[in-house]
Amino acid sequence: MFKKRYVTNIFIISSLLLCMLIAFNSSFSKLALIWQNSNTYGHGFLILPIVLWLVDRKKHLLAQIETKPSVLALFLVGLTSFFWFISVLSYIHVLEQFALFSLLVVLTWAFFGAKIALSLKFPLAFLYLSIPIGDFLIPYLQFITADISVYLIEILGIPVFRDGMYIQIPKGNFLVAEACSGIRFLISTVTIGVLYSYLNFSKLYKQILFILLCCIVAIVGNGLRAFLMILIGHLSNMQAAVGFDHLVYGWVFFSIILGLLFIIGFYMADPLNEIEKPVSNNNNITPQKFPSLIFIVAALLFLFIGPTLQYKYENHVNLLASQHINISQELSSSNVNIQFNNNWMPIFPDADVIYTSALSSENIDIFVAKYYFETDNKEVISYKNRLYDSEFWSLKSISVNEIMNINGISIPYSSFSIVNMEGEERKLRVIYKVNDILVAKKVQFKLYQLLNKIKMTDFGGEVIVLSSANEQEADIRLDIFMTQSFFEIKQHIALVK
Repeated sequence: MFKKRYVTNIFIISSLLLCMLIAFNSSFSKLALIWQNSNTYGHGFLILPIVLWLVDRKKHLLAQIETKPSVLALFLVGLTSFFWFISVLSYIHVLEQFALFSLLVVLTWAFFGAKIALSLKFPLAFLYLSIPIGDFLIPYLQFITADISVYLIEILGIPVFRDGMYIQIPKGNFLVAEACSGIRFLISTVTIGVLYSYLNFSKLYKQILFILLCCIVAIVGNGLRAFLMILIGHLSNMQAAVGFDHLVYGWVFFSIILGLLFIIGFYMADPLNEIEKPVSNNNNITPQKFPSLIFIVAALLFLFIGPTLQYKYENHVNLLASQHINISQELSSSNVNIQFNNNWMPIFPDADVIYTSALSSENIDIFVAKYYFETDNKEVISYKNRLYDSEFWSLKSISVNEIMNINGISIPYSSFSIVNMEGEERKLRVIYKVNDILVAKKVQFKLYQLLNKIKMTDFGGEVIVLSSANEQEADIRLDIFMTQSFFEIKQHIALVK
């Protein structure tokens, strides 16, 4: 009886996964593409096999739990599918992927009941660790890594000068680039730590403590790794810890850190949790209530709510795109892009129209990227877009502020200070615009975009970047321009013919 029930459940789970792959193919494809192309999130391919293994470990326990399809969870399937559509509409991929895995959770609840879902709470929660999230931490991790490195260098008495992410010592120059932020190290360590704590600790406080320890060790360890690279470079007269050596030493250090964490975890570990021990007695198998045909059809209808709405929305956007393509070509041909001084030009490769202007009298550069509509490959907020060329410039500081113009209108903006190897510094101010609403924060901009798409008032948006060379007066020049002339930008760059 156990074997028959096990095979039946495997069939139900496989069928659900197949239906989801068909209905949400676009989301799974984007997710797999990120896992494939990103070293940081490549572990995503391993999460589902690990989850299936964790479920299989509990099969004897699950056989003793009554299963009962849930009508309440059935409605949650519909709500989650609709939330997925809203997430797709907003192009907030993290929310889209969160909704995708939440569908797996509520489908498990709907077909097998709340008791089974609760019993599988960790395997189901572990699925969310495959979501590619963490890029927003990169600038902060870069600052922490640079702070730790410089602090340790100063302790050794080595002369050091830091300018943003550039670290200079007598023997050479170093850059704490995005790849050196340790985000890959942090995410990998936390993922392994979460799984290790579940398998080896039965007490919740120990699980939380070990995961926090993984976070701290990963962040501090990456700072120590960067310091060691600089120190090796200093001692070897820049003959080691560069190029391929840098990569090898990084992986060796990562392995050492993981080894130390496992040793600590070994001494912290509890005796094997009785709940996790396989149950050899198969006679206590409870009856299972299988979902009826009506229940299955209703589940499929609720599941396809989101994909159906997405199909209708995409047809509308395609119609809108055909109306704007000629306008975009006409405006683009009438605009001559200006190459800014110091090669700081922002990169927005998929914008419908880009406008630039260099106001020599104010010593201010203006860059505007306009999107009439968004698609999967064309967004205002995207990893492909850059505010400056990271090959030549490094981030020094970032903040969010606002300024009041002469008419009492508030203008929010994000302020960036960037610096290059020559010590030249620039100030950037970034403003996002959708349907005449100005915002500084990306998340807030995304929410306004979503509201306008739902109301069918605006399907795209703009990003406005103001820049000035930092000659101790850059902030003053930008303040004057924003208070007096910001809403006349169109006159400077001929946004409207």
